[in-house]
Amino acid sequence: MPSIHIYPLSRLVLAPAAKWEQLIKMIEDGKEKAFAYYLPMREGVALFCSRPGADVEAVAAEVVARARQMGGKRGQNMAKDNDAAFRQFVSIFYPQISKFERSLLREGQDGVDLEGINLAGTPHLEVRDANEKTRYVFLHAAKWPESELRVYLQLLAFIIEKKYAASAEQLWCMDLRTGKTVKFKSGLRLERQCRIAAKHYARFANAIASE
Repeated sequence: MPSIHIYPLSRLVLAPAAKWEQLIKMIEDGKEKAFAYYLPMREGVALFCSRPGADVEAVAAEVVARARQMGGKRGQNMAKDNDAAFRQFVSIFYPQISKFERSLLREGQDGVDLEGINLAGTPHLEVRDANEKTRYVFLHAAKWPESELRVYLQLLAFIIEKKYAASAEQLWCMDLRTGKTVKFKSGLRLERQCRIAAKHYARFANAIASE
């Protein structure tokens, strides 16, 4: 069964099929950089949440140091962006969490079955909100078009439903650029578009593999 991460598939859902081969190469070439850019922030958030009473400045310093180390020539900008996103989480979203359950950053990437593909990826955290409801957190810090973010969240909702036996309503997308929760509701039309894209990708990947 072909395997693909949420990120590249989310970019294919709204793209014309004729451009898929070119788009897949571009996505795969840049996927590691896209994933790694805000990794220091995500690790910092998980660390901060796992240590009640942790010193904000100490964790922020770790985030900045890690970003500078990973960023190379763009280390200064990467450190600045990660620091800003981390502080946004601490000041806006952390007070809305009643209990930190666990980090999902090291969760196995075994994925779930979606229309003949293995869809890989996970949320970042499992927490309880102010109403004591279990929520699955996506720490969104990059600047994405709204349409692409909606597709990503729909695919993430598939994983939450199948892997954690939860509902799409339990997805909590924290926008660390604006400090606001991204409101998301799974819709039949978007779900259908995602399923069609998954089917096409399965055929595409299987055809390439058989050559």
